[in-house]
Amino acid sequence: MDSIDENLKDSESSTEVGNDESIQDAIKRFPPYTRYLVVASCFVIQGITCGIVHAWGVQQEYLANNVYDGEPQKITTLGYIGTIMFFSAYFWGMPAGWAAEVWSYRKLCFIGIPIAALGNLLASFSKEPWQLCLTQGIVFGIGFGMVFGPTSTAPATWFTKHRGLATGITVSGVGVGGLIIAPLTEFLINATSVAWCQRITALYVLVLGMVSSCFVQVPVQDKNRSFRNFDWRAFYNLRFAIHAAMVFFVTAAYIVPYTYLPEFWVHHGISSKTASVLIAIANVASSIGRIAIGISADHLGVLNSLVLTLAIAALSCLVIWPFSTSVGVGVVLAIFYGSMAGGYWSVMPLAAAKLFGIEKLTSNSGTFYTISAVGAWLGNPVGNAILNGPGHGTNYLGMSIYIGVLWASAFLMAAINRISFSKRHID
Repeated sequence: MDSIDENLKDSESSTEVGNDESIQDAIKRFPPYTRYLVVASCFVIQGITCGIVHAWGVQQEYLANNVYDGEPQKITTLGYIGTIMFFSAYFWGMPAGWAAEVWSYRKLCFIGIPIAALGNLLASFSKEPWQLCLTQGIVFGIGFGMVFGPTSTAPATWFTKHRGLATGITVSGVGVGGLIIAPLTEFLINATSVAWCQRITALYVLVLGMVSSCFVQVPVQDKNRSFRNFDWRAFYNLRFAIHAAMVFFVTAAYIVPYTYLPEFWVHHGISSKTASVLIAIANVASSIGRIAIGISADHLGVLNSLVLTLAIAALSCLVIWPFSTSVGVGVVLAIFYGSMAGGYWSVMPLAAAKLFGIEKLTSNSGTFYTISAVGAWLGNPVGNAILNGPGHGTNYLGMSIYIGVLWASAFLMAAINRISFSKRHID
């Protein structure tokens, strides 16, 4: 721990203050409402892109039961599409983050949004699940990955005192988008067809995304940085490696409960309709948690809030999940896991800014996402393998322990960086 402090303490303390001061000077050149337009535009882009990923299960369920019913191999292929979209968003994090900082946040969104819309449009002409993997999974995933990191981090560069709140509001768009797009998708499928649902989706992604992209910007764009001078020294930084490991563990754990908790509740006698309501509660809690943890970061400290969030998420999986076989305990699990798992996404980029400097926030966060893409790919398949192991599709205790251990490992990584970074109570 001491060696980490000695290597980084002086440079970090001076860099963070200096950059915040220069950012404040730059912000004064813009109209006062600019920062709020940035938050609103990033909120919309987060909502329409992440919301589509969260709502994919609606299309998957319809296709599995109405189009490919009786074809188990094709149904299995459908199950990979959500994972591919999730993986693609992280895989493109590093090049997207670097391109945003070196080139332009706005221009990157102007490229990523049409690619995402194209993925949905091409998906509407797909006849086989493997074609959906290429279109909805990879093409949409590339566009999604190009805008995810920049829109997650751009609002933080416009604030100092309320940086956590601004980031929390921005990423709460994920939960709001899921709540709106999931029922909208179900309505469009029943009113038209899957193909026309995807075409309409492509249209609103293009229109809302392009309008919002006009307002995505940062107050300072470093003109001296280029694609040739990427700072590879970060990979030799122990604190950087620990933070990357934390992101990896969270990415592997995050989506699994949302995927398998409905099955868990139905397995224990709760109706599928009630199970869907419980997941909706988790999504609402996620949106609230993203804002609440953002506010907590402003008042209790970024690193403190990160450690607390990861600890509660781990406990909810290890302690509450095994006993959530009734609706009442299920609601408790949905609230605790949804709010803390969602809140993590508010405070993770803020922690990166705290540890490594605000001026490299987007590229550093993008690097963490790319490193953790493997976690996004492994999470659901490993969880499914555990579920179908000794219990032959009923080993939910093993799954809850697996997810809880991942969150606990992330907590340990965050705690190490918190202790090594500063001895102050609020940080």
